[in-house]
Amino acid sequence: MRTIDIRLKPEEVSILKSLTGKTLKSYNHDEFTFTPSSSQAISIIMENDVAYYLYSFTEPLDYFGTQEDIAVWSFRSDKYPMIDKKTFVITPVEETIQNIILIQENQRMYSNGEQIYDVWLTRGIVIDFGDHQIAFEKAIWFSEEIIVHKGYDLPSKFAPTETFGKNWDSSVRTECSRDYIIL
Repeated sequence: MRTIDIRLKPEEVSILKSLTGKTLKSYNHDEFTFTPSSSQAISIIMENDVAYYLYSFTEPLDYFGTQEDIAVWSFRSDKYPMIDKKTFVITPVEETIQNIILIQENQRMYSNGEQIYDVWLTRGIVIDFGDHQIAFEKAIWFSEEIIVHKGYDLPSKFAPTETFGKNWDSSVRTECSRDYIIL
C-alpha cells in the first residue's frame, strides 16, 4: 500500500493553534473576479500586525499511480517575494478567534479488495468567531486556488467527499472521509 501525507506539518498546525484567543485584524486575498478564491496565497494579519501566510503551491507527486502536479498547502510566517507582487484586497475583520477547525481528508483506493492507496491532505481551515466563520478550502487536488467562504456552518459548503469517487476506472473502489479537528 502506498501512503501519501500532504497535510499541514505539526509546526504549522501549532502556529494555527496559537492564534486562538487572538484578534484577527484582516485577511488579504486576490480580487474575487469570477470566484471567491485567491491564487497561491492568502495573508492573515493578526493583532500587533503579525502576518501569517497560507500558501498553495504545486509539487510533482504520485497521484494514485501517476506523477502529477499536486497542490500542497503550508501555513507559515515566511513572506515569499511573490507576496509583494500581488495586489491583495484587504478584508477587515477585527474579531477574536474563538476556535480554529482543521479539516483533514483521507482518500482511500482499493483494487481487488486490497487497499492500494491511503492519502491524507488538509482540505480546509475554518476560523470560528462564535457567531460566524471564515474558511479557506482546497477545492481540487491540482489547483493552487484557495477558495474563501464566509458565513455559518462552512464545512458543509466544501466540495462533498463523494466527488473523490467519481471518474475512476470501474476496477477500483474509493472511499473518502474527513476529520474535523478543533485546535
